[in-house]
Amino acid sequence: MKAFLLYAFAGWATVAHAQRPPAAPAPDSVRMALHFGSDNAELHQLMARALHVEKWHVDATNPRLAGKHFHLTYQEYRRGVAEAEKELVGDVARLLTFDAQGRFSFDVFAHQAAESRLEVQFLFAKGANIKSFEALPGKGALYSLRPDIWPYRPRQPATALGPGQQPTLERSFAAGQKVPFLVYTLPYEQPGWLLYCQLVQSQTPVKDWYSAFNIPHFIVYNLTVE
Repeated sequence: MKAFLLYAFAGWATVAHAQRPPAAPAPDSVRMALHFGSDNAELHQLMARALHVEKWHVDATNPRLAGKHFHLTYQEYRRGVAEAEKELVGDVARLLTFDAQGRFSFDVFAHQAAESRLEVQFLFAKGANIKSFEALPGKGALYSLRPDIWPYRPRQPATALGPGQQPTLERSFAAGQKVPFLVYTLPYEQPGWLLYCQLVQSQTPVKDWYSAFNIPHFIVYNLTVE
């Protein structure tokens, strides 16, 4: 039986929860805004359908965090075994620092660069970083970059979206606490289906994804605001 992909991106998965009032963020928390793809309809279709490139724009804001670090590390899991956690960039102070207004932003792109090679590129205001990973044989096109391992809400006040526009999603994270922020992962397989939404909505810790869902390979990007 042919398997079908079901992509449930963060914007689509969280709209149903928009009626709940968001909890007030703690003073030392950082508000994260994520925007998927491009608001240009033709460019969005070209990236997603023809080039198979996923893009997320991330904005982090809190005036009290001016000069703090948006610290990113990554860790690869293969068949439930975690490799050593590594720094995303060597110069955290230069590339991953909140500005004088307490804002930090970047773009991240992910795609299958070759038959057996995945590529994730981070574009920061002061530089870029590219990491490559070996895909499982025959599965390179199935990986997806997911931020919705956490519940996000549409930005308030909600505004009507024009043709091709994507929703901006928000959530607050506590400063000083390491959390899995992005996951580049294969889908969860069911008879006839390849799913991502059951993974991200399960609230199962990523370290347990292999035992719970038999996901043989994924990369976790961890975040600590410090």
